[in-house]
Amino acid sequence: MKVPLNILDGLYDGSISCALRQSDGLWTTSRPGNSLILSGSFNPLHEGHIQMLSAAEKMTGKKGIYEISICNVDKPVLPKSTLLNRIKCFPPDKSFCVTASPRFTEKSTILPGSTFVIGYDTATRLLDPKYYKKKDFYYYSDAVVDALNMITENHCSFIVGGRIDESGQFKTLGDLKMPKKSRQLFELLPESEFRIDISSSEIRKD
Repeated sequence: MKVPLNILDGLYDGSISCALRQSDGLWTTSRPGNSLILSGSFNPLHEGHIQMLSAAEKMTGKKGIYEISICNVDKPVLPKSTLLNRIKCFPPDKSFCVTASPRFTEKSTILPGSTFVIGYDTATRLLDPKYYKKKDFYYYSDAVVDALNMITENHCSFIVGGRIDESGQFKTLGDLKMPKKSRQLFELLPESEFRIDISSSEIRKD
């Protein structure tokens, strides 16, 4: 899948915050607003990703898109060659965007009004204070609250799908600990609508 060189370079030098590949194959730097977005590293894209986005589409009536970031809070910047290999896996009839936004605070800023589709494991990281730096918030006494407030101000929300944790238990939205006033940001993707017990890490091991 060919990415225009000026767009690819712009993502890596910081002059472009978001590049959208539309379902017709055309690239644009226009930011998709009020969208249904499944974010991930997609290493690799698998049936669990596809089915989770499909279930969220049925739930919301919106057409979903994928989002992959070249930056990650836990890992180095994604090499260009790796990015190009991963986006080749996206279905040709689906739009996807590439950003340099590793956290949902940043994603919500460049993609305001979006509903993000996430798994239980991603939700636990979203609610973990260690992923937020002191300089990013005025009141670091509760960085998670500050982060969720920022996401709320950007008119974004989350749909959370269940997932088996390290103990082998299937965990859902109800198992997450979060500030009470922030619960309105989250909606459950019912197990009856989506459950596929597979992960990218398990696929890589195989």
